Amino acid sequence: MRLHVACVFGFIFLIHYGEGKLWSKGVVHYAINKKDYDPHSQDMIVSALDRIEKEVCVKFFNTPLNYTATDSEKILYISNPEKRKTCPPEQYDYTGSVVDMPIGYKCLNEKDIARIIVDMLRASIEAPLTINSNDLLRKFQERNDNQPNILAASDRNFINAHYHEECSGLVRPQDRRRSNGGTMEVTPDNERFYKDKLWPLGIVMYGVNEFLHSTTEFATLQHAMSAIELSTCVVFQQVSEDGAIKPKNLLWFSDTGEEMPNLGFTAGNQTVTLMSMIHGAPGHSGHTLNLLLRILGVPMMSNRFDRDNYVTVNWRNVQKTKEHYLERMPAEAWLRNTEGEGAAYDYDSVTHAPANYMCNDCSLGAQTVQPIQDHLWQRTLTMGHRNDLSPADVELLNLLYNNQCQQRFINNN
Repeated sequence: MRLHVACVFGFIFLIHYGEGKLWSKGVVHYAINKKDYDPHSQDMIVSALDRIEKEVCVKFFNTPLNYTATDSEKILYISNPEKRKTCPPEQYDYTGSVVDMPIGYKCLNEKDIARIIVDMLRASIEAPLTINSNDLLRKFQERNDNQPNILAASDRNFINAHYHEECSGLVRPQDRRRSNGGTMEVTPDNERFYKDKLWPLGIVMYGVNEFLHSTTEFATLQHAMSAIELSTCVVFQQVSEDGAIKPKNLLWFSDTGEEMPNLGFTAGNQTVTLMSMIHGAPGHSGHTLNLLLRILGVPMMSNRFDRDNYVTVNWRNVQKTKEHYLERMPAEAWLRNTEGEGAAYDYDSVTHAPANYMCNDCSLGAQTVQPIQDHLWQRTLTMGHRNDLSPADVELLNLLYNNQCQQRFINNN
């Protein structure tokens, strides 16, 4: 339990912070079970969350179901496995990595969804009330259809007051000790982060539907793979569609599938659309190489933990349900040199997002990723437009895959 004393206009207020677990950095990662809700219902939920975002500092990021949730980076799972019609008060369990939030079918409207979200956020702040609490039941029955905002002022102020400090973590400058020299090395922290993300032996097994072999998209994909193979020890090994032996872990490119590949190695089969691998944001010439490095486990430079020292993310311009692709990654994802200093921020990296990355509408010059210091728009015009690996990209890949590639060479001998 925490107490905070605030003085406003000469009055002293004692604010009680409960024993709940605030959503890290004020970001609620959520996933909707598409089997429980039709597209219209899903749109209604997303629309309600969008309206709530405009009234509180908390952000709601629609996240893929394969998102790796942890006790510190939880995920809100919206489903209705019991096919409920109504929405009785819930007790939210914040002890695990997944917080369940069922929404009954009769509650698929903005007012009821907002009420459920408020209860969920309050539960993260204060110790939850028992299910038979008169206060909770009374709150469940309250209605106020005349208020202009989707949230009551008391709820809005309560959430913002308790999440003010946590929300500031979404955009917070970090240590800027950077070096342009020195020998980069893989630390134990790096090894733990990349342990499950590197492809065994540095070999990516992939296949492509035969009817796509003659397309320009497949030629572009092969060209990008060759660029990586020529600069690093990584190998892309194609598997035929009718091959007698199928590898256990296979990346398959087709005309259907996921639009975004997983970050790093994925056990089993993963299907990605070939079109999405080739065509990204307008002018993003490094899009294919960017996604191939993502497949190899390398996060985008613009996801670096200290990126807020170098670029600003304009969250209002980011496509809804795509926000998580612009979140910062932990410091363990980036290498440091022998003196403990991180590499210089590389605007020129092929993994850097272009200015219009995941933009909802940038036709009039709006930006999602904006350099903080950009004389004559030089960085804005070059970010994400590289069509080969930068020297730092090459060094990073070779260091990360050094042990895997050495093991491959040993096995071949």
